[in-house]
Amino acid sequence: MNNTSTHNIHQPTIMVIENEVSNRLLIERVLSTRGYRCISASNGRDALEMLDRERVDLVLTDLSMPVLDGYQTTQLIRARPGMQNVPIVAVTAFALNDEGEAAKQIGCTEYLTKPFKPRQLLEVVERLLHQSA
Repeated sequence: MNNTSTHNIHQPTIMVIENEVSNRLLIERVLSTRGYRCISASNGRDALEMLDRERVDLVLTDLSMPVLDGYQTTQLIRARPGMQNVPIVAVTAFALNDEGEAAKQIGCTEYLTKPFKPRQLLEVVERLLHQSA
């Protein structure tokens, strides 16, 4: 057990953009076990509105969503001041290499294919947060 006080330590905030409620809740549960603060949106438009009020350390976005898909959302996030270097992870059900490469071309740092193990999610998140710190 680590007895270090967490009051002075920055708790990373992760935005989860996912239209499937069960997937969103699973991701939030996995991340919260490691002490991450999660804010969630069910589509890109809601996510962009939240970013007007919230600062985030990392974004996880589904690529296939209503209203604004993950590709459009990523491009709009990248166009915002101060968001050029925030890691964005595309979460996709499509295991095709083309989709992962397309996600990277429009500004995603990395992609994760569904279904994924909680450990895989945490490894990607922790590595990217460490790199951007």
